Amino acid sequence: METTPIENASYIRVAHTLCEGESKAIEKRKLKIQKALSSLQITCDGDRVPPIAVLGSGGGLRAMVALMGTLTELGAQNLLDTIMYLCGVSGSTWCMSSLYHDPQWSSHVEEAETKMVETLNMDNFSFLKMRQKINESTEDEKFSLTDVWAAGVVYKIVKEMDDRKLSKEEDVDMTNPYPIYAAVDKSQMKKEKHNKGIWFEITRHEAGYPEYGAFVDTSVLGSQFSGGNKIKHKDEMDILYLQGLCLFLLETLCPLKQFISLSYYRMPEANLSLFSSPGEQCNCKRCSTLLCLLDLHENLYCDKDCKPILNSLKIIFKGTISHSYMVMMIDILHTADIQKSENNVYFLLYILLLKTTFSSQSYVCMKSSTAETVSTCLSCNEETQASFSWTWGSRYNFLYKHPNTDNGLPSELLSEDTIYLLDAGLSINSAYPLVLRRDRGVQLILSFDFSARDPFLTVTETAEYCEKNNIPFPPIPPVSKEEKNCPSSCYIFQGENTPTVMHFPLFNKNNCGGEEKVKEMRKTYTTSNTSYSKQELQDLLKAAKENVRINRDKITAKMQNAVDTERKKKQPVIQ
Repeated sequence: METTPIENASYIRVAHTLCEGESKAIEKRKLKIQKALSSLQITCDGDRVPPIAVLGSGGGLRAMVALMGTLTELGAQNLLDTIMYLCGVSGSTWCMSSLYHDPQWSSHVEEAETKMVETLNMDNFSFLKMRQKINESTEDEKFSLTDVWAAGVVYKIVKEMDDRKLSKEEDVDMTNPYPIYAAVDKSQMKKEKHNKGIWFEITRHEAGYPEYGAFVDTSVLGSQFSGGNKIKHKDEMDILYLQGLCLFLLETLCPLKQFISLSYYRMPEANLSLFSSPGEQCNCKRCSTLLCLLDLHENLYCDKDCKPILNSLKIIFKGTISHSYMVMMIDILHTADIQKSENNVYFLLYILLLKTTFSSQSYVCMKSSTAETVSTCLSCNEETQASFSWTWGSRYNFLYKHPNTDNGLPSELLSEDTIYLLDAGLSINSAYPLVLRRDRGVQLILSFDFSARDPFLTVTETAEYCEKNNIPFPPIPPVSKEEKNCPSSCYIFQGENTPTVMHFPLFNKNNCGGEEKVKEMRKTYTTSNTSYSKQELQDLLKAAKENVRINRDKITAKMQNAVDTERKKKQPVIQ
């Protein structure tokens, strides 16, 4: 069927250059950077300002807080105003999106830190607010588990339901570094590990595939396109959705299980009878199942053994299609992959049971309040389907049937009407590929690694990615197991005609004092943690700040080198 464009405006750009909005922004930012470098006794001409990027890795709430501490100390050391780009993955993007509420945040970064800590200490999570947000999201035909994830987990962790639109952010004078948010394309990930088309960036101006040079205005990311024309307008995703998109899936599955189950299936108070008459105990299949589900819910939330309840359900469902699900789920628990699978097995089973067991029939044997609660559960079909099918980050593909086929765009990007965006941490847990765009010309990368795993994994994986895709990147020497277990606070990687990378592992021998303390800190600040005490927040901020403070001289020295390199690049060639 032919589609009719609703607008003739050109929202799509296919080119390996920076968009006009970013180009103008960085020209303004250069003026501030030049002044900041001068205050550090680094002389730099206005047209030879070296682009310097700060990378914040993924790591959930740990990364959010650690990046905040890092930026605060960069400000305290008069280094923050030298930064051109701020680029984040996962939890680091939560910090970024929170900061950019305020178009002047970097001029009073200590106040921004205080506000963030106060917010994280608040107990303001509202199930009703979350439920309303999810209900709104289900009206979108591209509703996915990312919507549930954002409204449930992210809102619970960051204590804010941010409905701002990224394209509406303003920084007229470029007071702050230019922010870049990272995601990856699920279909591109399936092709090969370091496929250059994996990476997807989102800025306030445009979003798209930097290595393919294919972008769309951020304000219409999610609108329906065909043949390069917008045929159906959709509202721009809000910051909360962006935060949900930037959430590492596997390590935070347990909290998702808890938050969603609590919100969807929360029953009346524990001391309230389910049934119409006091002391009545109905033994029908529906009520027996409901009671088991209530027990299962409690055990899930309290991390108690669920096997006895599953066995009871297996008996209840004997002779039905659900019985086979019971057997399959219980069998999984006896495999060697228990630790790997237990987080989602029970949760998905829980959803499946509720969805397949109850219908819209009245519950004559139950109190009206109980029946109403069950009815509320049954209104969640959209969510349960998205959860069970594990659909993430679905957006209309702006390149669908795009006519410009001479630029090497892969056929699957032109033939599929939907793309699926995931947390970039599933590829490389730090968004090096986005600041390594040739048209950005970054000379110095300050990589702050908040990963829970090998603190050198991001930089070694980036080296592999760059080698495969012919992108200049410094060589990364082998690192011993001892060094991984207890790294130093700063590593400098340099190469010929490559950017310089300064790599800062979060917990190290310098800010922790030794391997045992490093282990202790890693154990305290696991990625699955969704809240910290006030003291834990302060200790984490202190560790992050220390990495900047003790390496200030090294950073300024490399900034001087970056200026010298930029100066040589711009010098005219004498014939």
